[in-house]
Formats: sequence, C-alpha cells, structure tokens
Amino acid sequence: METALQYLLDVLLATLTHLAILLAPILLLGLIMHLISQQIEKLTVGIIGMHGYLYLFGWIGTAVHELGHLIFALIFGHHISNVKLFSFNASNPEMGYVKHTFNKKNIYQNLGNFFIGIGPILLGGSALFIIGYFLLDINFNSITNNNLKLINSSVSESIKNVFYSFYDALMHLIKSILHNNETVWWKYLLFFYLLFAIGSSISLSKSDIKGSFSGLLLFIALILLFNLTTLWLGDFAIIIFTTLSNLASGFYLILFMSIFFNLGFLLLLWLISLAVPAKTAKKEKKK
Repeated sequence: METALQYLLDVLLATLTHLAILLAPILLLGLIMHLISQQIEKLTVGIIGMHGYLYLFGWIGTAVHELGHLIFALIFGHHISNVKLFSFNASNPEMGYVKHTFNKKNIYQNLGNFFIGIGPILLGGSALFIIGYFLLDINFNSITNNNLKLINSSVSESIKNVFYSFYDALMHLIKSILHNNETVWWKYLLFFYLLFAIGSSISLSKSDIKGSFSGLLLFIALILLFNLTTLWLGDFAIIIFTTLSNLASGFYLILFMSIFFNLGFLLLLWLISLAVPAKTAKKEKKK
C-alpha cells in the first residue's frame, strides 16, 4: 500500500514538473503580455482614438491574433464556419473573429481547444521570431544556447537561473541590435513597429481563455496518464520535455524581448497621455 501511494506521489510530482517545463514559460509570458497589451490599447486609443489605433497598429495585430486561432483550428481538424481577420469599424467591439465547431467526442479536436485558445501567443511570438531573423539577422536560439540553461539541480534553482539567464540573453540581444552598423535604418524602424503592433496584440480574450480551458484540462490529464503508465520505467520523459523547452528557448526570448520593449512603449504612451488632457484643458480655457 505504501509503495502504491509513493508511486502515485511520484507520478503527481513528475506531472507537475513536466507541466512546469512545458507550459509555465509560455503561460507566464503570455499573461504578462496580455496585461501590457490591455493597457497599451487603452492608452493608444485615448491618445489617437479608435480609428487611429485601428489604421496605424490594430489591423495587423488583430489579423495575426485571429490567424493564430485559425491556423490551430485547422491543424486540429475543427470546422471553420466564419472568419474575419480584422475590421476598421471602430464602433464594432468585435474587431476580428474565428468561428469554429468540433466533435466533442474526438480527443484530438478537444485537445486542440487549448492550442487554439493560445494560438495568438504562439503565432505572434513565431511571427516576431521570423521577422527578427530576416530583418535584423537575429538568431534567437543561438543567443539562448549561449546564455540559457533551463534545467539544473532543483526546480527552484532552475527557475532562478532561468530568470537571470533570460536577462543576460536579453542584454546580449539588445547590445547586438544596437551595435549592428550593417543594418539600414528602415529595418530597425519596421522591426520596432511590428514589435509594437504584433506584440501589443498578443492577448487573450475571455472567450479565448474559456475555450482553451477544456483543452488544458485534457492536456494535463494526458500527461498524468502518461506518467501513471510509464514512470515505473524511469522519468525518461523529462529529457524529452527539457529538450523541447531548450528548442523553444529562442521563442521565449522574443516574447521576453517584446515584453521589455512594450513596457517602454507603455511608459512613453503614459507620459504622452498625461500631456494630452493638459493641452485640451488649455484650449478650453482659451475659448
């Protein structure tokens, strides 16, 4: 009996560790980007209006957001009934959408709900990864391989090392961008525009989160079942999951970079928003 209970505890611990390796980075970074995105949209709309926001930044961010849902809906075999990638109608709160249905008895399609829900994070980050590579010749994976170690002696020690390693990788990345004299100015301008437009739209609506929840529960259940049936052979899965996380480390770095720069954009917008009401007030006094 004690042996069985110990095995179950080992299974639970292994499952938590695997989920932390696989999901914690992207969910944590995605949550931070979501919170920043909401404030950026609010401030930008307050400064230049909804029409200005949509025409300058919102259209491309919304299109990438909805494409993220659409691509994963197609990958997981969902039926697409209607798609709108973006709308310039400022009075319509639904700037874009992907309407899809699935077979609730199909495990694969149910699992897909999780990836469809976080699709904007996955596609938005991937788009910035590709844009950085082709515009500025940034090899994010190479930077993280030189600076980042995801797993160490313990989980707590690993988390601390990952944070410091990401910081070192980010500083190295920023220095490489600033000291790259071979890249023409317009590439920098385009990169930072897309970093703002796409990065500030990597957010999840309430319906996105609600839709992905059932798929997340199924994903957790599958990892738990896998460990329950294989852990007696040894925790070989952690090697697989760690390798996957190391391969995705460049993706995490671009999300980390997007957070860093969008915080800077957010601060700038906040300062501008403080000046805008003051100017308006002055005009009203003159009248």
